[in-house]
Amino acid sequence: YALALERLVAQGLAYPCSCSRQQWREHAVYPGWCRTRPCEPDRPLAWRLRSDLGLNPVAWHDRLFGEQRFVPAELGDVVLKRKDGLWAYQLAVTVDDAAQGISDVVRGHDLLDNTPWQRQLQHALGLPEPRYLHLPLIVNASGQKLSKQNLAPALPVVDAAVRPLLYQALVALDQKPPVTLRLATVQEQLTWAIRHWQPQRIRRQAQRRE
Repeated sequence: YALALERLVAQGLAYPCSCSRQQWREHAVYPGWCRTRPCEPDRPLAWRLRSDLGLNPVAWHDRLFGEQRFVPAELGDVVLKRKDGLWAYQLAVTVDDAAQGISDVVRGHDLLDNTPWQRQLQHALGLPEPRYLHLPLIVNASGQKLSKQNLAPALPVVDAAVRPLLYQALVALDQKPPVTLRLATVQEQLTWAIRHWQPQRIRRQAQRRE
């Protein structure tokens, strides 16, 4: 991560920032104040990506949602390294994906708007671009996504208890699994899903589950 940040700094694509979120709370995205002005020396520093000097426009193809296109003014300058010294998600996940040879990124639609920063970082660092597929969310009756954050119950660890849930997931993804698969073992269901995976069937809207 440090080497990647050094390369971005050398290209003029990363800069230190002493601004607090409180200072720019009235703006939709960080307005880039520290791009050209000195940082406050007595405050901790974060490092940000200069989205205005990177890939422009930021475009990629999503396997479900089609062509995506963003202009840097919509993005803001994302944090690469936090003020507490921890590496931020956008830089870490981009470097990790490249280091691990990730060819396909499949994740929830709520993370689609993270992709422009990752594409900018891939371009600036000369990293390969994976294929992207953003899936519609599974939400509860209140419209909240099913997640630990929203206190959704964890999946059981017993194979027999997981089987109907995995089957329901395949149904929610419009993969049309046969009814006979409902009580098949987890391994059998996963094997069927891999062989019959058709992302073009997936609906784009969120799926509600009680």
